[in-house]
Amino acid sequence: MYPFGRLPDNLAAFAGVMRRDHAFRTGPGELVDAARALEIVDLHDQRAVRDALRPVLCSTPGDVEVFDEAFTAFFFRGPVGVPQPDRKNVPRRDREQGEVGEDRRAESRPSEPDADAATDDRPEAVEIPADTPDSADSTPAVAMQMVHASYSPLRALGRTSIAVAPAGTEWHAAARALVRRLELGLSRRWVPARTGLRFDLRRTLRASLQTGGEPVGPRWRRRQRRVPRFVVLVDGSRSMSDAAGIAMTLAAAVASVTPRIEVFTFSTALQRVTRDVRRAAAGGPVTIESERETWGGGTSIGACLRACLRTPDGRRIGRDTVVIIASDGLDVGEPDTLRAAMNDLKSRAAGVVWLNPLLETPGYEPTSRGMRVARPFISTFSSVRDAAGLARLARHVRLR
Repeated sequence: MYPFGRLPDNLAAFAGVMRRDHAFRTGPGELVDAARALEIVDLHDQRAVRDALRPVLCSTPGDVEVFDEAFTAFFFRGPVGVPQPDRKNVPRRDREQGEVGEDRRAESRPSEPDADAATDDRPEAVEIPADTPDSADSTPAVAMQMVHASYSPLRALGRTSIAVAPAGTEWHAAARALVRRLELGLSRRWVPARTGLRFDLRRTLRASLQTGGEPVGPRWRRRQRRVPRFVVLVDGSRSMSDAAGIAMTLAAAVASVTPRIEVFTFSTALQRVTRDVRRAAAGGPVTIESERETWGGGTSIGACLRACLRTPDGRRIGRDTVVIIASDGLDVGEPDTLRAAMNDLKSRAAGVVWLNPLLETPGYEPTSRGMRVARPFISTFSSVRDAAGLARLARHVRLR
């Protein structure tokens, strides 16, 4: 029904139709603005998509009617026998601005009642109910297929909403205990402090200038404690549908304690969600728009871990970084890819913590292919289902 199956291709094709058939000025800049506008609307709602693209592609009030009819004709092409919008009377937009264009827009501009009627009736002209007299020759199944397939390019993105609940008091306390438990000792760098082990003569003399040269207030220096960095990777595959929300809450709890955290979700691809998790840690629920490849699909743990190691945040993984992987280990990727990625994580990070929700299942043994490959590289193998589980992890977590 469409020349392409992906939204970017169809958006470019629609812009080409508007430029070629209706003389709209839709260049690369308008395409970028249209793509950005579609990122903030619900792609399943055709009216929202129409309203988002209309102000981007239309430059005059007379262009609105042209845009609406062209949008319906392009994205709602039904099967053979379904009435199509009449494009013969669609006015062509003149490239030259002048009296001809002004007269054309004046003639094509409808009155207020007609404009409202056209706007209200346009969806019904495409989505024909099965029980109306006009659709008597069509079966309900055919009508439903027409309605679903007519907008399939926008649905092809497969976006999923992930709700991240803010961490409560118990989660916050458990996360604070975990961060304190994983403190990496004292730093080699001496920093100014009110009290400390080393007297700071230079700062003391400088402060004495405010008291006539009398060193009334001595200054000190001390060594700061090294706070670890956290990299949290949450498996969003179908098998983790019940436990992934708990893992996201754990990430939000840790983010509420320390800013040194990066959060990723993965399924068959990797997605960075650190900014959204930090907003959830600041208070209030947050909904993350995730692609189908990063949530609710299959699992390719090795490829996603390797992709994480190649990101700027992944390249910063070092002796002060604790990697937390929340996954059940059901992997469909190549074992060698997972083995190489886990070996790289073990050699670079301070510790690799693997949280498997199936560990609390009676009789469970980590015998899946992914778990058998990853087990030799894991420093802490545990499970977290609530705040008490995170507190237990804080007491038993180990670093190498």
